[in-house]
Amino acid sequence: MLAIRGAHVFTDGRFAEERAVVVDGDRIASVVPAGEVPAGTAVEDWGDVAIVPGSVNCHGHAFQNLFKGFADDLPFERWRDEVLYPFSIGLDRDAIYTGAAFAFAEAVAAGVTTIVDFFYLHDEGNDTALAVVQAARDVGIRLVLARTFYDRDAPTNAPARYRESPEDARDRFFALAEQLRDDPLLSVQPAPHSLHAASPETIRIALEAARSVGVPCHLHLAEAAYEVEQVRERYGTTPVRLLHREGLLTRELLAVHAVWLDDEELDLVAAAGAAVVHCPGANAFLGDGIARLPEMLRRGIRVGLGPDGGCANNRQSIFEEMRLASLFAKARLTDGAALDAPTAFRLGTAAGADLLRLPVGSIESGRKADLVALDLEDLSLQPRATFERQIVNSMQPTAIAKVMVAGEVVAERGRPTRLDRADLSERIRHVTSRWKGRRQLGRV
Repeated sequence: MLAIRGAHVFTDGRFAEERAVVVDGDRIASVVPAGEVPAGTAVEDWGDVAIVPGSVNCHGHAFQNLFKGFADDLPFERWRDEVLYPFSIGLDRDAIYTGAAFAFAEAVAAGVTTIVDFFYLHDEGNDTALAVVQAARDVGIRLVLARTFYDRDAPTNAPARYRESPEDARDRFFALAEQLRDDPLLSVQPAPHSLHAASPETIRIALEAARSVGVPCHLHLAEAAYEVEQVRERYGTTPVRLLHREGLLTRELLAVHAVWLDDEELDLVAAAGAAVVHCPGANAFLGDGIARLPEMLRRGIRVGLGPDGGCANNRQSIFEEMRLASLFAKARLTDGAALDAPTAFRLGTAAGADLLRLPVGSIESGRKADLVALDLEDLSLQPRATFERQIVNSMQPTAIAKVMVAGEVVAERGRPTRLDRADLSERIRHVTSRWKGRRQLGRV
């Protein structure tokens, strides 16, 4: 066993001074006063730091990290049709690995210890998904592979490599989940893409699969105004009302984005026990709008945070999403008390873990040893007397001193410990150099 000492440890919902986190293998055995470490336990002093739970990213598309800059400042239709679709067609397995390693390396450096990859470059199988899995293993991050169900006959212009029959998607989901069943850092969850790419019957199949293995089911929902109008035209009602009508609004459902919901729809989500993944940075980046987060929380809706894909935000930090969630709520409601720092911190840690049904997100006995050490001497955490709120409101990446996943330090001072950054940068250059369309300030 190993006891990790810090000046402050966030445990039982508060910061306690001079504590040690006792780690046994990949789990937390206990949190004890620094002077009461069990005899015979090795001690590692992390110094003048605040030790907090690793942050939990509940939604992303790792391969899109390769597209950063190519899609910036475009309206959504051009973002999708000029960058996402044509660029994703040409990604081979090595490029998919590179994009995932790129995103995961940025994530651990930013204090993310658990990440969801909502993945849909299937090529009628699971081999490309295994490239993402290998990238997660190489970086050392905890991965939820949200394997997407994208209908073969969906009325979109998406590439053929996204598409499968719902039965094939279900069978491949089960096969991948079984293949990865014994890996403690990996899990697989089903993810029907959206109501414009997955029929209600496909969503039903995915929910049944999720229920059978005891995991949640991810779905892009009411992300943008155009999606709401498409659903109205196709089904005669709004997205949430359609799910409710079809019996698909259940506790297993994780509604990603959920920007365009009215009061009645929020009530329906709350009554069903469904959850929401709030992506404030991506919703702003793409011009989709601002989700009604305080209203969700008042109704008891469970909410976690996600940055979304790399080129839909260009950042991988959940600490930043905490800040944006708070700022956008305050600005939208013109109320400086609309969402406080402790609530935002919980959304990016314990609440996200609850959504994903994983034993992470808090520092307590039995949870996974996923920890982040914050340098209390960093200027962004000053004044020290209020550092607890600075974590959400002012902290810069320079404060992230160490990141541990499952008892292993995987990043220090902004540098992943398992990957060679120069090699990864060269891989990224190799993949992206083939694309035209470099965009400069003042030119589009």
